[in-house]
Amino acid sequence: MNNSEKSEAYVYNEQFVDKYVRVKDNENLEAIVMLSDNPDLTDSLKALETKETDIMQNIESAKQALINFESFTNSQNKDRIHKKIDKQLKADGAWSSIGKSIHAHEVKQQVNTTVFESIRGIDVTEGTPAIAKQIMELLEDDLRALKQIRQKAELPPFEVPTDKNDFSNVKKILSTVITMPTLNGIQERIIKSLSIGGQNQISRIKDTFSMPETEYCPTCFRSITSAEKEDLVQVISQVLNMSKLNAEEEFTNQLKSLKLDDQTVIEQNTDMASLFPKEVSAYNNAVEKYNEMVAKYLEAIAEKINNPYSNPDAVDYDDKNLYKLIISTGRAIQKAIEEYNVVFKKEKFLIREADLLNLTIAKYNNSELFEQFEAASAKHQSLIDNLSTAKSPLKDVQTNIAQIKARLAEQKVALDQINDSLAHVFMARNRLKLIEGDDCYRVQSRGEFISTNQLSVGERNAISLCYFFSRINSNVRADQAYQRPIFVVLDDPISSFDFENKIGILSLLREELEKILFSNSDSKVVVMTHDAEMFQHVAKIYSDIEERRVLLGKAGKPVVPKIISHSYQLISGRLTEAGTKSFNDYARQLEEVYAYAMSDDQVTDENGQDMEVDYAQEDLFIGNTMRRVLEAFSTFCFRCSISAIFNDQDIMNTIPDIHREFLGTFMYRLVFNSESHSEENIKSQPDSNSTDFISHSELIKTARLLIVFMDDLNALHLRKLIPNFNENEVQTWGQIAI
Repeated sequence: MNNSEKSEAYVYNEQFVDKYVRVKDNENLEAIVMLSDNPDLTDSLKALETKETDIMQNIESAKQALINFESFTNSQNKDRIHKKIDKQLKADGAWSSIGKSIHAHEVKQQVNTTVFESIRGIDVTEGTPAIAKQIMELLEDDLRALKQIRQKAELPPFEVPTDKNDFSNVKKILSTVITMPTLNGIQERIIKSLSIGGQNQISRIKDTFSMPETEYCPTCFRSITSAEKEDLVQVISQVLNMSKLNAEEEFTNQLKSLKLDDQTVIEQNTDMASLFPKEVSAYNNAVEKYNEMVAKYLEAIAEKINNPYSNPDAVDYDDKNLYKLIISTGRAIQKAIEEYNVVFKKEKFLIREADLLNLTIAKYNNSELFEQFEAASAKHQSLIDNLSTAKSPLKDVQTNIAQIKARLAEQKVALDQINDSLAHVFMARNRLKLIEGDDCYRVQSRGEFISTNQLSVGERNAISLCYFFSRINSNVRADQAYQRPIFVVLDDPISSFDFENKIGILSLLREELEKILFSNSDSKVVVMTHDAEMFQHVAKIYSDIEERRVLLGKAGKPVVPKIISHSYQLISGRLTEAGTKSFNDYARQLEEVYAYAMSDDQVTDENGQDMEVDYAQEDLFIGNTMRRVLEAFSTFCFRCSISAIFNDQDIMNTIPDIHREFLGTFMYRLVFNSESHSEENIKSQPDSNSTDFISHSELIKTARLLIVFMDDLNALHLRKLIPNFNENEVQTWGQIAI
């Protein structure tokens, strides 16, 4: 191991406890955390604080000078001069009034920061009164021109229409000739009548002869028999059918599909017609000629539809030249509008020019005030710079002071961490606590300061272990704790504890080892113990941490690679692999736990006096029973192990906020009850009976909190399995977890 690796190796053993945790005879504990006994740090802090005072005085002096200058009572205050300039610009006949005329507004033009800065930026240092007079004359010329322009109205642009009509296709279809079929005499005469009078006339003749009341021929007025009428109707029907078979219907549909649109003339009541009568008249004449042509084509199409065998007279119009005439006359109108609107483009130029001239005149008229404003601004900026210069060293000095104070305050930070860990171990905030004194820390137990002979070896070791973990992260930000690769060795960290406090130490180890192994995959932890029971508990911690890592990975959260742990036992000087086993039961055991929780921790006789009751037999197995119940509950309800319940945030979030933190920590102790009375493990346990060290009242409290924990997670489950379940009583027990 090189020097760099050695610097990140941390060993907890008897030598660590002897070196860093010493109890004085004067009832005070010495050197739990580093004391700031470096005189150089104190002197440096004092010098920096003196320098900070000088800097603050300079800042205050510079700030006061700036405040005095910015006071409105100061005649050289730049804001005061600014207001004077604004007042001059808003006066009648000044910039604001002229701006109203330039832009044809109803009210005076607003004076804002942009306007002020625009006038301020104009340089008139080389100007003379004669130049100012010339600028004013130019401005007046622009105002007169704008007034004349605004008596007119700008015309919208004119769009020349497009020709969407396909006259070549129309001509082609109209010239198509439908061939007559081969006919006999009477059919030929009917077809001839069809070509002269059209299909509508032949159809009417057919309808006339189809009526029973028809007795005379409507053409020759001779009498006609029914047989003759039937023959004639039959022949007409044959001729009409021949016409359809001869593609007449398809051709007629083609004619009907032809669409021709005319163009729109310009109305005489428009501004365009009144301003350009000659151009508009020429355009409308062209449009009317074009529309006349469209009408002739539509007539020819209608005639052809009525009599497909006819050949109507050709429409004698030059459609291309007619449309070209519309284009040329339309462009003449466009040109006239563009020339008319030129004056309005000139208006925009005149407005821009007049605005610039107005700004320049404003600068000439207020040049003295602007000079005063520039001087005041320069003075103001100088005072601001002085204040900035005075402040510039303050940040570095305060940073250095904070760094030194942080190093001096590390003692307090470590103390907070140690007390938090002690509360974790003993499951109570005031069970064992360190209170800062004069260069030492006094020990408080249950709110009372205790002497050294009242501090047990186990409590001393708990303080040592809590300090050990806080020391690993000394001089490291909280959000970077354990992130560097470290090598941690814990030599028998659970010695000299009673069973209940062993559970607390194991819970602390579980939390700290997870932080170490999850924060950096290169970190390593070795735990050594001579206690076989604790050996199994530590193995459980490692498997539990790996189980949580897997759950986090399944939840999509970033995790370190698989945590590989090995359990070894030293036998005859050689390390051999070792393992643990467990088993569980449920329904009857749940009732046993509930009945145990419902029992009284104090029994009185008929006179109200406390009675001595032997609970040894009942207490002996209740710890294992509670763990078996919790293990079965986690399997039945959530398909996971006990430890997985505490690792699964979704499950824990179903517990009410007021119970969650306490129950999550308190119930975790059941993870470490490794079936110590089962046949499989009893041979490997030490000769002490671990449950003998937990009081009857504490076991009842644990049973009640287990019922509260299960009720918070699945109330219906308990109500279904436990006969005569008392909800009110369980709610009362819940107060313990607040």
